[in-house]
Amino acid sequence: MDEIRTKILEFVEREYKLPDGIDLDTYDFVENGYVDSMGLVQFVAILEDDFDIEFTKDELLSDEFKTVGGLEKIIREKIQNK
Repeated sequence: MDEIRTKILEFVEREYKLPDGIDLDTYDFVENGYVDSMGLVQFVAILEDDFDIEFTKDELLSDEFKTVGGLEKIIREKIQNK
């Protein structure tokens, strides 16, 4: 597992482990209660600092942002486009 996915999973699974066998690319960890609104603010700050990126408002509101696979894709694209 690479650094981006590991960092996302470490934060998402701070309190509860994700269910076995789920598709990380489509499982909505926000809707399913793994990160609340206050945690999401902290999560965004950590990701922006760790990867030296900034999320746009549209990215933060996107469905992609709420899944491990989608968030990983957003971060990867931002790093490549620096």
